[in-house]
Amino acid sequence: MRHSIISDQINQELERACIVAKEQGYEEIELHNVFGKSIEECSDEEAYKIKSILDTYGLTVSNIASTIFFMCPLKPHYKLSMFNSEFHCIEGDVQNHLNYLKRAAIIADILNCDKIRVFPFRFPDNEEIEVVGTIEDMECIVNNLKLACEIASEYNKTIVLENCPYSHCPKGEMTKQLHSLVNHDNMMLLWDPANSYRAEKNKVPNKYTSLSLIEEFELIKNTIGHIHFKNYEYVEGLEKPFVHKTLMSGDIDYSLIVDNCRSIEQDVCISLEPEVAFKECIQSMKELKGII
Repeated sequence: MRHSIISDQINQELERACIVAKEQGYEEIELHNVFGKSIEECSDEEAYKIKSILDTYGLTVSNIASTIFFMCPLKPHYKLSMFNSEFHCIEGDVQNHLNYLKRAAIIADILNCDKIRVFPFRFPDNEEIEVVGTIEDMECIVNNLKLACEIASEYNKTIVLENCPYSHCPKGEMTKQLHSLVNHDNMMLLWDPANSYRAEKNKVPNKYTSLSLIEEFELIKNTIGHIHFKNYEYVEGLEKPFVHKTLMSGDIDYSLIVDNCRSIEQDVCISLEPEVAFKECIQSMKELKGII
């Protein structure tokens, strides 16, 4: 089973991250923050520089973790704000994001990668949304994803749609519904079980809250193109109760999830996004290799 890690989770400096990845026995990395920007903002010259660094350490790219459709308002009057200043991302309207998707595809070509991460649109701050994933929202997201799929097809890439707790579709079951509605060969899902676990239950419609993580996996496994792993411990009473933990010390049983992932027939990479300090990141890297 293939495994990788998002490079900036090790170190914001790409070459240092590659050195550590190689030391830990990793052969693939995923790219998001690079050179102080999101990967899809890189020029061709910068992409070739990335390729040179990767070649030096014998590493390949499992996924282009772009921020397409993240800070993109689903409706013109929506206002969005960032949750983390260290999370580099593009902004602008749908057309601007589609233009960046073309850039991401060109960069992916340079880096010999066939997958590009996209999001199901961040939900707004200036409206009190009672529930995410309404029929109206889903229809709008589907129309935009179809445009993205046309670009992916043109460049022979696959977009992988991530279930994100800051988006209109935080649960894997919800992105699976989008996948079915888009119905395009160039779109698959990026499943993040921890994102499903921490989805805001007061905003997720009841029909999407009944499945366990394993049941969700079984529902969507044939549509998974990439996977992110991280872990949380839920601590009652904290302002932000979901506390990042090392891979094997949080609430989610990843040994069980990995056992189930072995049944996936398509070529899928499990990629770490641990969101912990350096020492704990190294521990998580070791733990992922251990359970795989």
